[in-house]
Amino acid sequence: MDRTLIAEKVEQSHDAVAGSDADCWITFCRETDEVNEPCLPYILGFDVVWPTAIVVGPDDSAVVLGRHDAPNAERLDVHDVYPYDESFVPSLRDALDSVAPDADTVAVNFDRDDNVADGLTHGLYLQLQDAIGDDHELVSAGNVVGEVRGLKSATERDRIYTAAETTEELLAAMVDTWDPSWTEAEIVDWLHTRMTERDLGSAWSWEYCPTVHAGGESEVGHTLPGDLTVPENELLHIDFGVRENGYSADIQRLYVCGDVPEGLQSAFEDVRAAIDAGHDVLEAGVAGHEVDTAAREALTDAGWPAFEHAFGHQVGRAAHDGGTLLGPLWDRYGDAPNGEVRVGEIYTMELGVDTEWGYVGQEEMVEIVEDGTEWVVAPQTELRTL
Repeated sequence: MDRTLIAEKVEQSHDAVAGSDADCWITFCRETDEVNEPCLPYILGFDVVWPTAIVVGPDDSAVVLGRHDAPNAERLDVHDVYPYDESFVPSLRDALDSVAPDADTVAVNFDRDDNVADGLTHGLYLQLQDAIGDDHELVSAGNVVGEVRGLKSATERDRIYTAAETTEELLAAMVDTWDPSWTEAEIVDWLHTRMTERDLGSAWSWEYCPTVHAGGESEVGHTLPGDLTVPENELLHIDFGVRENGYSADIQRLYVCGDVPEGLQSAFEDVRAAIDAGHDVLEAGVAGHEVDTAAREALTDAGWPAFEHAFGHQVGRAAHDGGTLLGPLWDRYGDAPNGEVRVGEIYTMELGVDTEWGYVGQEEMVEIVEDGTEWVVAPQTELRTL
């Protein structure tokens, strides 16, 4: 258990509840080794077996859990602990009376658009309704979760920066070792070996993290590595991030094998300019879709097709960390692009164009600070060579 981190996030949770329209926030889960509850690592830090409720109010918090799980919560020493044997209901009502005695509205983890705020299963929702629904209105905790997960604590910030630095370090080591005979799969294997040696996880599915595209014949997307090598005067594109101490990075880097064709250099400059256009708009207080529009228009004004994804997303425990999205107002993104960017959030900025030399894709990471943004790691401003 990571008590320092959990204590930081629970303190943030009090503030998030106090600033919301809800009187308290309940995270309700069970058998979390099988059914993941995305909020649990922030406010409890260990898996549970029996139905468990973490109740957070503006000032206090409590956890209701099975007696055999209770010793872990007592050692954590962050919440008041309410163990039970036969039924969670009496203990939950006692905890609610203690944490939020006059509560009418209870925020719970469902959300139409944000997957990381949507961890409450339908069956547990019905159980919660039966337990407290007669006296409390259950509403979405989307805004509470967005603040708790999005605004990074000091510990989280340090870990994300470290993960990004490690990602760059591994890429540099790979380039130093790279051989022209290496296939996409061999590049991935080399990086996976180094990750395993250092007990590092992948920021997304291990099977295609890193995602590697060698030259113009490589199929672009979230693809598995193949047997292509990098042709002379073409690109190696890598989308990569490690997960270190529970936190992730997500960057894309570009390398040329041989000389840089004029058209490739021009494409790189257009991609870089579009990312810079989005970056120029990105600051606390803007809506996510405004940032996407600035980058999207810069790219299409340069004569390229618009990219078919959001310009940026938040990064934290996951590469795609929910909350406000720097994306277009498309149905598939719901209300996420209408969210407001806030100080303390960490975002990617990413886009690319497909060329005869390969996919010219870039992705950078920035933290939102009081006077704009801060690079998490230095951006790639020039094509690198193999």
